[in-house]
Amino acid sequence: MASAVFTEAILIIASVIVAAGLAGIVMTKVGTFQSTFTQETESQKQTILTNIKIIYTTNSSANNINAWVKNVGSYPILNPQNTDVYFGQINQMQKIPYVYPPSGLSWAFSSPVTTWNQTDTLQMKITNIPTIQCGSTYDLQVTTPNGVSDQQFTRFC
Repeated sequence: MASAVFTEAILIIASVIVAAGLAGIVMTKVGTFQSTFTQETESQKQTILTNIKIIYTTNSSANNINAWVKNVGSYPILNPQNTDVYFGQINQMQKIPYVYPPSGLSWAFSSPVTTWNQTDTLQMKITNIPTIQCGSTYDLQVTTPNGVSDQQFTRFC
């Protein structure tokens, strides 16, 4: 009878150890899931609260464009140099690379910016594009690093 009590005690202790190990693993996975969920929620919140508006576009010469773009969202845009800029005639748009200071076919803000705050209007300069044809309609699309974009069609000259 004493050996049965010892056997049961050993089995109970082993069961408690296994249960504690499983509980630890489950709690770790729950923490990881919660962290991932929090990051995804923050990313979606940032995207929802980001918004830009192309205010005005003009050609400063036959090969250069100036555009003023405003952050009308309620979230600052971090790393605005990672913004994608596309420009060209309709159905002939091309991605313009960011280069500061501008050289060759490129775009840059009129001055370096690390954070594009709410209500700030920034001047973008697109340089050395193919010669603008008077009377043709051109398309400018600006897309922030988190995928929010605005588009404007402009007829130059």
